[in-house]
Amino acid sequence: MPYGNSTSKDLTCLAASAFKTTTLATVALTAMTLTAIVSADQITLTNGDIIQGQLSEQTESQVTWDSERFGALTIALEQVASINGESIGQKPPEVFNNTYNGSLSLTGAYASGNQEREDLDFDSNVEWRDGDFRHLSSINYETHSLDGSPANQEYALNYGVNWFFQEQWFWSNGIEFGASEERAIDQYYAVGSAIGRQFWDSDSSALSAETGLLWISEELEDQTTDKRLTWSWATDYRTLLMQNMELFHSHKILIALTDISDSDFKADLGIKVPVIENLFTELKLEWIYDNQPAAGTEKSDSQLTIGVNYSW
Repeated sequence: MPYGNSTSKDLTCLAASAFKTTTLATVALTAMTLTAIVSADQITLTNGDIIQGQLSEQTESQVTWDSERFGALTIALEQVASINGESIGQKPPEVFNNTYNGSLSLTGAYASGNQEREDLDFDSNVEWRDGDFRHLSSINYETHSLDGSPANQEYALNYGVNWFFQEQWFWSNGIEFGASEERAIDQYYAVGSAIGRQFWDSDSSALSAETGLLWISEELEDQTTDKRLTWSWATDYRTLLMQNMELFHSHKILIALTDISDSDFKADLGIKVPVIENLFTELKLEWIYDNQPAAGTEKSDSQLTIGVNYSW
């Protein structure tokens, strides 16, 4: 009997010890599981699936996710709705929304008496923005007549595109074709590339600047040709005055790389005063300086014109 009682007590103690060990193991396993669940990241896909794991790597196009059940997964960024509740996968905001705007202006000047002079200046500018690309095109046509002489004509066609590869920074490429009897140029063309910065651009004010290289080829009236590679620097600025008038200014400097004494400077300065919606009175001063002009022409040209401008 003593032997039997001892055995019964031993079995009871062994069962209690086993139960205690099992309970502790269960609690520890539960705690480890809960800890793993709490510490694990959670990725939610656009189709509603949720996958536990850890974010291993993220690029502009995809994420690498270490799943507890499926191992390493490569997931396209557009299929990811969020990670730990934070949105991810959206494309970065574009520098510009899609927009389309432009302007038409007709200005001129007339003088009679000791000097008879007639000037006419037509400008058309169109700008459209598609995502990170800004397209620019312009047409300019001018006629100038002095003391009844045949009018000298001038025209220019221009197209350019700016690619905003970073916020505010853009790569500009453009081409221009034209002629100027006033400056004895039968025809010319120019092709250029530049790096620019859009410092700001809003409805009330804008400022941009760019610098780069411009190749120019001019066929002159004396049958000679002037070809040169130039360094260019240009700025464009506008701002509102008293909430309704607009002051604008632009200029471009060109310096030949093979002869730094061969340079050109062109600047426009003007103001637009509203008449009715989208219709303005425009007063503009244009100045051109060429320190090596074509034979028989002056280095400096300037004109002050007044007219109407329609903007949209």
